[in-house]
Parts: sequence; C-alpha cells; structure tokens
Amino acid sequence: MISFQVCGHSNSGKTTLVTRLIRRLRSTNTRVASIKSIHFEKFTIDQPGTDTYLHKHSGADPVIACGLKETDFLYSERMEFMDIARMISADWLIVEGFNSFSLPKIVCAADEEGLNRFVDRRTFAISGVISQHLNDFHGIPVFNSLDSEAIDQLLELIKEKTFPLLPYVDDDCCGLCGLTCATMVEAIVQGEKRYEDCIISQSRTVLKINGQEIPIVPFVQSILRNAVTGVVRELDGWREGVTIDVTIKP
Repeated sequence: MISFQVCGHSNSGKTTLVTRLIRRLRSTNTRVASIKSIHFEKFTIDQPGTDTYLHKHSGADPVIACGLKETDFLYSERMEFMDIARMISADWLIVEGFNSFSLPKIVCAADEEGLNRFVDRRTFAISGVISQHLNDFHGIPVFNSLDSEAIDQLLELIKEKTFPLLPYVDDDCCGLCGLTCATMVEAIVQGEKRYEDCIISQSRTVLKINGQEIPIVPFVQSILRNAVTGVVRELDGWREGVTIDVTIKP
C-alpha cells in the first residue's frame, strides 16, 4: 500500500488537494483509503443519546455500528498511526495530517510562514493557497490543486516519490541499513536511498497475526526461519528451495 501525507495549517488547502487526488486516483480504478487527523479536543463521531453511545459508556470497546450502507468501528482511544494503517487494505493511503509521523509529504500553505513550519526533507511537493502566486520553494515544485493539468503533473511526481509503508520498527531494534525508518523516508524522498535498501522490507520470512503482517527484525527472522526449517527438513516432502507456510489456529 503506497502512502503519503498532506500537511499544513488549517485553511491552507489540504482537504481540497486531498479530495482532488482521491478522485483522480479512483478514476484509474485503484483502491484509495484516507486517514484524517483531527486535533479538535472534543471531537467525537458518536453523539450522546445514541444506542452506540450507550453501548460505549456501558463498557463495550470497540463498538461496531452496522448500517444498511456502512459499518463503523468505534474505539475509545486515539490509535497510533501504524495500528490504523495495518487495518487498511488499499492500493493507496492518503493521510491528511499526522505530520509527526514520517511519510513522504506534500505541504499545503497559505503563506511562507506555513512553508517554513512544515517543509522538511520529506517534502517533495507544495500546494494549497500559496500555489496561486508561487512556482517553487527552494527547488521544491508547487502545484495548483484547482488546475487539472497541475494535478496530473503532481500525480506523476507522487508516483515517482512515494512507496509502500516501511516497517517502522523501534530505532534500537534494527538499523541494518544505517538509518532509522524516519530518516530512511527522508533519504528515499531525496533520492539518496531506494525503498529496496530497507532490509526488513526485503525479508524472506513473513509473520502474520490474524492476517496482518508483523514487521520483524532480521535477528528474529533468522530465529524463526532456522527453527521452522530445522523441523520441516526432517519430514517427507522437504526439498531445498520450497516455500513453507505455517498457520497456528487458536
């Protein structure tokens, strides 16, 4: 799932850009998911007095509301970004906000103050209100989200600069590429590294729990691979080069 984020101050043009990109990507028959980070402290999609509200305040967590045209999962906490992302199955994930999480980034701004606040080494494009009177910012191209031709050009750049989610393991658990996952994102956006340089992403050992792939560092990969292979090579049907699948059911 290829992911990137759109960041900037309120009223800088983020949602306008995101909706244009979603429509354009959907027109190519691809699946697009989105995450919107909301900082309003009292925000809740569940209103007092509803049945789901009563379920939640009786202790249910999560609460699932299944309507005729949609199903909603209500959790009583703010979830971490990767916990949310692992629940999503799509070709593209567009994230509005979550600037503190390291993803390839488009910055929307109304003025240069907004650009100075959000532009960093993960930024590969600029858009928003400021695009009406700015063509580039320190070599970073600017795209007008209201211009269809500019959106097409931006999409080509997005396809060039973005990539699937890195494993985002703890910084002290891997480091075999010489970088943290956050600085690896920066290096890939800047053309200093490739996605394939991530050791874990190229793993030959895959662990899934309830269908969700769990990133595991090379040391643990080696333990799993050697332990399983050591048992299976004693069984009929074993030969070098085979793929081994193990499923443990509760």
